[in-house]
Amino acid sequence: MRQRNRRWLTLILILPMAISGCGTNRQSLTPAITDNGRFMDLWVIYSRCSQSEDPDAMRVDAQRLSLAVEVMDPAADPIPPESEEPAPMEPSVRLSADPAAMAAACALRAGQVAQGMGRPSLAREMFQMIVTHFPQPRYRYYVAQAREGLERLDAARSSLPRRVEPRSCFVARRSLTSYEAKSLG
Repeated sequence: MRQRNRRWLTLILILPMAISGCGTNRQSLTPAITDNGRFMDLWVIYSRCSQSEDPDAMRVDAQRLSLAVEVMDPAADPIPPESEEPAPMEPSVRLSADPAAMAAACALRAGQVAQGMGRPSLAREMFQMIVTHFPQPRYRYYVAQAREGLERLDAARSSLPRRVEPRSCFVARRSLTSYEAKSLG
């Protein structure tokens, strides 16, 4: 009888733990599914940006990616915190995608395409976005490329001849003299 009571007591103690443990597992899967859906949305935007040749559409994509990175949970960042090692001067190889790197790459490409199409103000905006929003060492490559783009824009602006304002074609009106009036008349 004593052994039977122990079994019941053990069952009563273990059963609530098993039930509550199963419930927490279901809840923890929901954010993972939601996070995966958000990432796939970002991936679609990044892919569209990397294949586009329309600087205006690329600007919108870069802004959407940058905004998504700003509202992301920092604890969900797949990249570990900064180490003391110097960051590489080229894009790093990763086994997971970094949404911030996707945003920086999209903005860089948008700036380069805009610059190539003679749209310096859009190019400057995209390059400046990278320098401003991605100062972390792991994005050093993108920042260096953006600064080079800004330098090329500045050099192109300073090499253009200064715009000379055309002289006014305005002729002052005056009253005709009596002699001029007779000759016209």
